[in-house]
Amino acid sequence: MGYRSTVAYTIRFTDDDDKLNEHTFYTFIAEAKSKDTCRAALEECEIDENKLQINYHAEDIKWYDTYSHVQNHEELLLLVNDTYKTFEDTRECIGYVFTRIGENDDDTEWRADGKYEVDWLWVRREIIKDW
Repeated sequence: MGYRSTVAYTIRFTDDDDKLNEHTFYTFIAEAKSKDTCRAALEECEIDENKLQINYHAEDIKWYDTYSHVQNHEELLLLVNDTYKTFEDTRECIGYVFTRIGENDDDTEWRADGKYEVDWLWVRREIIKDW
């Protein structure tokens, strides 16, 4: 069966300039679709054109660095880094937050880059009872 995780990330375009957000969003999508790995990751994401967001969520998934679907998503997040660091006019426009919760209580990963808000994604463990 293997070790399983819950994974989520969001990529957002949030500058005060709505035209810049929209331009960067569609340019980013086009660039991602031009790369096989990123296109495969996008196909597993929810793309919200109204909110200019790309969102991914998976529960009970094997998230190993050696798996191609994981590498595809990591490539998409690297594209955010590249976009953020390469184009001066997008520095205040694009950002992401990623989190992964493993089966073990001490296995939680959280990372972010670009212009992001910490409240886009957070982890909360709960006690579930049957009474």
